[in-house]
Amino acid sequence: MSEKIDIPIDIYDSEQEIVIIAPLGGVNKKSIEVFLERTDLFIKGERVLPDLKDTLEAVKQECFRGSFSNTIPLPQNVYFDKIQTKFTGENILLIIVPKIIIPEKLKIELD
Repeated sequence: MSEKIDIPIDIYDSEQEIVIIAPLGGVNKKSIEVFLERTDLFIKGERVLPDLKDTLEAVKQECFRGSFSNTIPLPQNVYFDKIQTKFTGENILLIIVPKIIIPEKLKIELD
């Protein structure tokens, strides 16, 4: 049984959103889980060896196979209920986390 490893991710940040990119070549979309626990975003899944002929013998194996995961702590100023995911045709998982826009200054009228 293989150990669970962290997958490589890229994180981009702006005033409006956080974008998380996880390249998942060789991963079936059905094996991927994305979920929140408090303010932590979890990505879990599994990369498996494709079905091959029984007569093939491995000469070289460098690709990781097995369970993977990554935990991304999110800031408090995001819309947790509006997180969006997309799994592209290139097997790249995109996660878009919209931020709450906090104005620098806002005048509030008195009644």
